[in-house]
Amino acid sequence: MPRSLRFFDHTGDFGVVLEAPGLGGLAELLVRAFLELLIEVPAAVHERSEHRIELEGIDGADLLVALGNELVYLFEVEGFLAARLEVLRASETALCGVLHGDRFDPEEHPIARPVKAVTHHGARLEPVEDGLRARIVFDL
Repeated sequence: MPRSLRFFDHTGDFGVVLEAPGLGGLAELLVRAFLELLIEVPAAVHERSEHRIELEGIDGADLLVALGNELVYLFEVEGFLAARLEVLRASETALCGVLHGDRFDPEEHPIARPVKAVTHHGARLEPVEDGLRARIVFDL
């Protein structure tokens, strides 16, 4: 199954539908989606530093929401912009990986849309032919 990422409007927020062969692929796409929403020119974010993550959730949708909120936290608190996720291990309830990215610089990385959080409201994960589809909503 090819990977895909599609944004949609959601009552003042923004959502994304992700499709990939497995949960690890969905997590990688979610990192890309977050960056595309947040930064005007995502290609300006280089892979100059790393941040290791280990997350848990009660199911796959909860795990993706946890990843999204980790991205928000890393940006807001540590000034880290993730450009790519290298998945080391992924299961229905746990994700371990390395985020590759850059230190936020407002001159180099103008904000397109400030993301406050990733919400559980509307978060879904479902099997589709040859993979999984996730629906995730970003609170702007």
